[in-house]
Amino acid sequence: KKIILLSMRRLNQIMLDFFLPVWLFSGIATAFQFPKIKFVGLSTKEDLNAPQRLVKSTPEEAEDLRRSLEKYCDIYPSGDEIINDNISFLWEPTLSESYEAADVIFQEVARVLRDGYDQNRRTSDEERTVNSLDQLVLSFPSMSQPEDLDKLSSVLQSDECKELLGVEDAHAELYPSSPAPYLRIKFSAQITKDEATKIGKNVAPNARSMPTNCPTTSTENWVNNFLGKYRLCPYTSSISRAAVGLLSVGVPVGGVHVRVESTNTESDPTSRSYNILRAAELVSSFWSEVVTLMHSAQEEWATSLIVFPEYDNEFESFVDVCDTIVEPTVVATQATSVIGRAWFHPMYDTDAVGHSKVIAGHAIPHKMVEGFMKSLHLSGGKDGVGLLEYDELVEANNRVRRTPHATINILRRSQLSAAGEYEKGLGEKQPKANSIYVRNAVRLSKKVKITNL
Repeated sequence: KKIILLSMRRLNQIMLDFFLPVWLFSGIATAFQFPKIKFVGLSTKEDLNAPQRLVKSTPEEAEDLRRSLEKYCDIYPSGDEIINDNISFLWEPTLSESYEAADVIFQEVARVLRDGYDQNRRTSDEERTVNSLDQLVLSFPSMSQPEDLDKLSSVLQSDECKELLGVEDAHAELYPSSPAPYLRIKFSAQITKDEATKIGKNVAPNARSMPTNCPTTSTENWVNNFLGKYRLCPYTSSISRAAVGLLSVGVPVGGVHVRVESTNTESDPTSRSYNILRAAELVSSFWSEVVTLMHSAQEEWATSLIVFPEYDNEFESFVDVCDTIVEPTVVATQATSVIGRAWFHPMYDTDAVGHSKVIAGHAIPHKMVEGFMKSLHLSGGKDGVGLLEYDELVEANNRVRRTPHATINILRRSQLSAAGEYEKGLGEKQPKANSIYVRNAVRLSKKVKITNL
């Protein structure tokens, strides 16, 4: 194959000699465009070694790729078929979406922590140490955005996340540095001998895992008799009717899916091992529900509520997991383009969160709602008449986010966008910006005075 190379200086001169006269004498000044150049001998096809192509070609090539990665990751340290007992290797050749990968990753994290937890319950005090399985290696060769694995590893490497999940280290490596993209997670010795002894004792089940009422029923009642009854969300009227009124912008009515989760453990709730497992189960439940919602028809489920009663008495612990793990992993996987999310809790307290600006998942700060209220009253010519007292506003603004149990709401981004388009089409009837926060606070404040919510 013959390749002709020209220096940049010579190429520039040729361009000037040819194109400048044409431009000067054309009579019309047009935007310059480089000529189409055909490079001979250079392939325009995808790299045939790319993991995405190999797993889609033949089963033999896909298996060769897997074995190549296993060798690269030292899954078989002796060079034979005896796997490293300390490593769990998971190969997911078909998943393409980053949120699907996050679901698998955190399911496996929760499984490893649960297995270690259960193992220590079954063994004697002398044998009880930590789970022998201390590493996960997970590969997703078909991921459309494999760089998201690197972003997830950065989240898992944060000091806060290491503490909450008992992770010692996380590392991602992508093709072509490795045969296929993978994430390696190494767990720390999160269970001390003292804590393991507590696990082995016949302690009473954690009371927070056994609420006096049925979590599903109480949550459905909250949707029907509070959220829907007072129209705090203008598009949800009941547990079976969400995304109401958006048919004109292509969104059908669907139900609210309620998912109740717990650790189902019998242990001292003050032990670090229990709190690590609890955090892992909450994050795993979140991502599993994201996949459930994304894979379901809008007519079936419009939105989801993940209920985790074991956090009912610990608002700050619940928010810590949501803000430190859930939200950063949503950003890392670019899932913000497909979902919205919001945190709810029986003890929700905006002041305890301590934010002064809007942050993902949380209620609007009280001072911002107060500012919206004053602005709307002045623009309406009311001159401050009917304004709520600040303490009334605080109580009402918090009540909007108070549910029977610790809850995460997952919304479809497509429906949020459609609602915005619908309101734009209302013309003069379009709600004023930020009016919903003021309306909800005023509405609840009035109801508080006449009934016990």
